Amino acid sequence: MPDIIDIDLERELYGREHCSRALTTAARAAGPRPHPLAGDVAHYAPDLVVDVKHIKLEITIDPKAMSVAGTTTHTVVAINDGVRQVVFDAVEMTIKKVTVAGKLAKFDYSDPVLRVDVPRMKAGAQIQVAITYAARPRRGLWFTAPDKDYPKKPLQAWTQGQDEDSRHWYPCIDFPNHQQTTEVVVTVPARMISIGNGELRSIRTNKNGTRTYHWHCSTPHVTYLLSQIVGAFAEVEHDWKGVKVQYYGPKGREADLERTLQRTPQMLQILSDATGLKYPYSRYAQTFVADFIFGGMENITATTLTDTSLLDKRAWLDSDADGLLAHELAHQWFGDLLTCREWSHAWLNEGFATYFEALFTEAAKGDDEFRYELYQNAQIYMGEDSARYRRPIVHNVYHEPIDLFDRHLYEKGSLVLHMIRTVLGDDLWRKAIHHYVATRRNTNVTTSDFQRAIEQATGRNIDWLFDQYVFKGGHPAFKLAFEWDDAARQAKLNVQQTQDEKESSIFRLPVVVDFTVDGKKHEFTVQIAEKVHNFYFTLPGKPQVVRFDPGHNYLKTVDFKRGKDLLLYQLKNDADAVGRIDAAKELAKLATQDAVDALKQAVLKDKFWGVQSESARALGGMRSEIARDALLACIAVRHPKARRGVVAALGQFRHDEKVAAALEAILRKGDPSYYVEANAAQSLGQTRTAKAFDVLSRVAMKKESQNDVIRSQALLGFADLKDERALAIALEWTKRGKSNPVRGAATIVLGRLGQLSDRAKDQAYDRLVELLSDEWLRVRLNAIAALVELKQTKAIAELERTRARDLDGRVIRTAREAIQRLREGADKGEEVKKLRDDVEKLQEENRGLKDRLEKLESRLPSATKKSAAKKVAGKSSRKAPTRLAGRREARPKRAAAARSR
Repeated sequence: MPDIIDIDLERELYGREHCSRALTTAARAAGPRPHPLAGDVAHYAPDLVVDVKHIKLEITIDPKAMSVAGTTTHTVVAINDGVRQVVFDAVEMTIKKVTVAGKLAKFDYSDPVLRVDVPRMKAGAQIQVAITYAARPRRGLWFTAPDKDYPKKPLQAWTQGQDEDSRHWYPCIDFPNHQQTTEVVVTVPARMISIGNGELRSIRTNKNGTRTYHWHCSTPHVTYLLSQIVGAFAEVEHDWKGVKVQYYGPKGREADLERTLQRTPQMLQILSDATGLKYPYSRYAQTFVADFIFGGMENITATTLTDTSLLDKRAWLDSDADGLLAHELAHQWFGDLLTCREWSHAWLNEGFATYFEALFTEAAKGDDEFRYELYQNAQIYMGEDSARYRRPIVHNVYHEPIDLFDRHLYEKGSLVLHMIRTVLGDDLWRKAIHHYVATRRNTNVTTSDFQRAIEQATGRNIDWLFDQYVFKGGHPAFKLAFEWDDAARQAKLNVQQTQDEKESSIFRLPVVVDFTVDGKKHEFTVQIAEKVHNFYFTLPGKPQVVRFDPGHNYLKTVDFKRGKDLLLYQLKNDADAVGRIDAAKELAKLATQDAVDALKQAVLKDKFWGVQSESARALGGMRSEIARDALLACIAVRHPKARRGVVAALGQFRHDEKVAAALEAILRKGDPSYYVEANAAQSLGQTRTAKAFDVLSRVAMKKESQNDVIRSQALLGFADLKDERALAIALEWTKRGKSNPVRGAATIVLGRLGQLSDRAKDQAYDRLVELLSDEWLRVRLNAIAALVELKQTKAIAELERTRARDLDGRVIRTAREAIQRLREGADKGEEVKKLRDDVEKLQEENRGLKDRLEKLESRLPSATKKSAAKKVAGKSSRKAPTRLAGRREARPKRAAAARSR
């Protein structure tokens, strides 16, 4: 979540495939860094003095006044003898009074800590601490309201507790190392409804134009999962095996609610089967709210979702929110029923939800979609690992907990689970997961709990896998070489691990290698345990396909140069979609006519759109005339996601009028898919052809679309076009009143267009500094990224101010990284300047020496000059043969001299 390019939003708007490319590009531009920044420290779960058994909130939420007020009552039990004080987290509140066991109590409130004196307690003693308070929260409880720029924005209030923001809207012990039951008695305006956790026990209409809702959650849960949503919503309700399934969203969009959430019952069934435990609550609600700061949040029994993931009919053609929805639903088990005990183990929440999201894909959409999703997860993680930073998954050094909610936690975590499944096999995997859920439900867990659950259920100790992939950073990098001995009917596979051993040690893995001979598969398992292995396999004939880890089950990189015939056969015949994608990418490096022909056929005829799209992009990477013609012949390929790939690949052809004309035709005539048109807009800008500016400004920027995706990518097209006239357009679209997704795109574009001239840089810089204070999170994040692109060190002071005043941990982390990059850039600039100065100084000294020599020579008599010249010439001619004759002996001497230095 804390990436400069916000991955949640990328995924909501464009899908996982675009998200993986965006992150990799952003990370490579940034360059690798260690994860901890200056000042980061190790964090541990805090000590507990009391065990909180129950929390009751009796509050009023007033969306118009942007306030909350009431009483929070904690029922607590002393853990040890001698408890005299209970400490609560409470930020920016007015504490009106505190009672303990019904009597007024002494308290000390030094924001953000509230200390309450209690009568001396013995271990096991129980009391109630009631805190009456009022607040106008700046975090934790968020408010949206219409204004002159956004007159249609709904009046709403919604909470977001994770990671430690519940303390902003009610006093609590705000850390995930304990659980309690909860109830909320909340009064809201009568024209609105309250959506809370657990069971709705009653609704009471009051005489003062309000209504009071009573919510009760009997399943213990951590503090951050308690939630409230207040607003006017459309309501749709279904039933799944006695569970109420509720959808809430903007009024008038009931059809979009049904469309977007239609697979929820199927998800409930699939995830119940996968975990071995039927959905463990009596109700599941999903609510789309305005301006949500994440993609979704898994509040217990009541998920909150961004309304940007609510899809209209046209968007549904080649997009869905299934990944987001399955992810948040999976959290109802992993995150809610079993919750990480401390943030360093948060992969037990996020890595699990990401993998079980993929398991829904596998069950509902098939193996190709599943394998491709895992492949994209690997690309997303590797983009961060190779170019931004590397860290262990379990890692407790950070500034704020949100710093850990990254691609290591989500995507790498999901891939670790798939490797565990690979090592155990499907049957033992299911047995292990079912045992983990059954024995650790309603508890706070760490990674060791999961390890022991696997061992208890299966008898298998796979701590070696955790040591390699969870408690250490990195992954293996394999280099393979294949040889065939026809006389011996023997294949040789050389396997080398080439990763830097200072960062990642040698990996131990059981890997499948298989060969296809005359259409029949021959499979072997080899044990990788050393830096270099040579494996030999006896086969009935020369193989047509050689695969190392078929199915791509292990997280790794592979450098495997194969002959053209092997690649052509694999692209056409490999049953594994990712294997065909791998063959397509390798074929593109050959840049031959038959490689182009094979890739073209894959785009047109492969059964899976992911292979079609990746094959198109491979053709684009070739940038040859024959590759261009092949892509143009595929531009009407049937699957809209495949068409997206073709259109995106055409952007690789600069100054090509044929390509530009084809892209212009898509924008003028339209396409059934929003996203095909969006990709056409950006690709047209990438061509940098004469008509691109006019078409983008007069056609693409006029088009309405889901989340303004066409305008957003048209703006990115302007950035690739590098036409300074687009600066005024980007500046205009950063203004309030424009849709927030397109404002975010316009903001990032300023950083690119600002590099075109000093005037453009000044205009872009001034606007970006203003946007650092924008109310929309993603505009602020993109403003930081754009300032880094401008490479102006004067931005450091502005970023320091942003880091000090902003309340969002993602903005703080991003600003800190940006400051580091700008300072390093300034340091490099100083180094270059010093080197330049040193060179100029040496040149000046050289000129001085030359002048002195010329002056000395000018004082010599003519005869002396001629004699000196002859001596120099003679010396040179006599030395030349000696040097040639003695060259072999001279080399060791020079080497010795070099060593002594």
